Amino acid sequence: MVKEITSEVYDSHIIEQGLQFQIDKYYEPKELPLKRRIKIILDAIAPKASEKILDIGCGVGTFAFHCARCGTNSVGIDYSLESIKVARQLSEKYGTSKNTKFIVGNANRLPFKDSYFDKVVAIDFIEHITFEDKEKLLREICRVLNLKGIAVIFTPNGIRERIGEIYWKIRSRITQEDIPTTDLHYGLVKRSEFESLLRKFNFSFEFKYADITRPYLSKIPILRNFLALELLWIIKK
Repeated sequence: MVKEITSEVYDSHIIEQGLQFQIDKYYEPKELPLKRRIKIILDAIAPKASEKILDIGCGVGTFAFHCARCGTNSVGIDYSLESIKVARQLSEKYGTSKNTKFIVGNANRLPFKDSYFDKVVAIDFIEHITFEDKEKLLREICRVLNLKGIAVIFTPNGIRERIGEIYWKIRSRITQEDIPTTDLHYGLVKRSEFESLLRKFNFSFEFKYADITRPYLSKIPILRNFLALELLWIIKK
């Protein structure tokens, strides 16, 4: 049985990491892979001035912020109170508070009117929720997205992460090193199973492999199915 992660777990991570960690990782990323992540996702979103954009599972507000810098009216929603506190604090710090709003809420019951948003993003989020909640999430995205809008979903490649788990288990037996683990990614998906879910909601979509650490892995046919780190969908109603 899957043990779902509570908001308090994320709250404790945010408090432990501190404000500068969030800045260095999400707002002014120092490392090249983190810079690539921002660019890949912003290229997919293609934010335009005055668009209404919803960042679901926004964490500390990363893409609500980066879209707001392009002139959008951005809303971020997350169930972690501490994450939302940081998002509000950083939007003040970086001067985007006039066109950003951050709220604590449930992605499966979005407090917005039908067809309200031009674009919806869920970045590194669906790996943290159950399959049942993925269905509820897509239903809500379909409801709040306008007819000409798009949704962008970015998530780790489930196949790649499972291969990584096997690699680390073998390596640990040989070297006696500790295995890097996380219980946060209990909702990892394969491309095929998530696309089946998208078709259930009659979404059309464009799919891309991505890899923020070794970009070439997302370009090698066949191998990218197993080795590319991330999966990206651009979805239309």
